[in-house]
Amino acid sequence: EIVTKDVELNSNPNTAPIVQANFSSLGTTFLTLTQFVALDSAAAVYKPLVEAKPILIFYFGAIVLFVSIALMNLVTAVLVEGALNHAQSDRDLEKIDRNERLSKALIRLVTLFG
Repeated sequence: EIVTKDVELNSNPNTAPIVQANFSSLGTTFLTLTQFVALDSAAAVYKPLVEAKPILIFYFGAIVLFVSIALMNLVTAVLVEGALNHAQSDRDLEKIDRNERLSKALIRLVTLFG
């Protein structure tokens, strides 16, 4: 409603088409926010609106910073967790291999000295 109901943005010939195209309904607003999450040409949406009403920099800046950075952090966390799990499985396999080599060496020692 900060953007959709704003009289100044709706009366400005530069921003009115952007408001109507990107914020006219709940569905189009969700699609626009998805565009912000992916940073997919988001500047084409927020730049004219911020130029017409500079206070909106806080609104769109918060969306870009929090949503896109949160997504990047989530992707990074998934990658790090996968790497840690892979490293743990490598350590487990190395331990199993070492135990097998030790038991074979023990069997050879027993047969050699037994």
